[in-house]
Amino acid sequence: MRSFLAATALAAAVTFTASAEDFTADTSLADDDRVVRSVSLEDMKAIAVAEGHTITEVGGEGAVSVRATTPDGLIFHLIGTACDTEYSADCLGMMVQVRYDDDEEVTAEKINDANLAYAAVSTWWDKDGETVGVTRYVILDGGQRMENVKINLQNALALGPLVADVIWPSDDDMDEYYDWLFSDDEEDDQ
Repeated sequence: MRSFLAATALAAAVTFTASAEDFTADTSLADDDRVVRSVSLEDMKAIAVAEGHTITEVGGEGAVSVRATTPDGLIFHLIGTACDTEYSADCLGMMVQVRYDDDEEVTAEKINDANLAYAAVSTWWDKDGETVGVTRYVILDGGQRMENVKINLQNALALGPLVADVIWPSDDDMDEYYDWLFSDDEEDDQ
């Protein structure tokens, strides 16, 4: 049975290393029309809060990272990549990650099935860390409107639970998945 990364959620509930001020955000930074070629920690906080999420940790996955929770309770991470380079002091990319605890139901085949079913995200399995992850990587080279960055976040958050349904399917999920998987083949054969 799937579960959100329990250790992370428990750590957030027990201790907060950041001050309450770290969890506030200037949402004007997430204005849809603002074009960004890199993002800072403040940008990521603004994106999360502007989308209605609650920040629960800052800096847990590196200096430029945010952990937040959706109103439905889905825990996710925004992690800056290619930070502090010769091209920018901020981050030239950003990952959105949703993570789940692994269990005996997780297999490499299910991870591959999830990657085939939902190519807009990468599904990975860290057996040693006992984690299944879903990542959407956003590259900001050339610039993007904040609206597009927020849409990438929305897509990753929508796909995370769908990937989990592939890995931990109910009987109904499996029927729907196989119907979808083989529907294109049948149409091509006709």
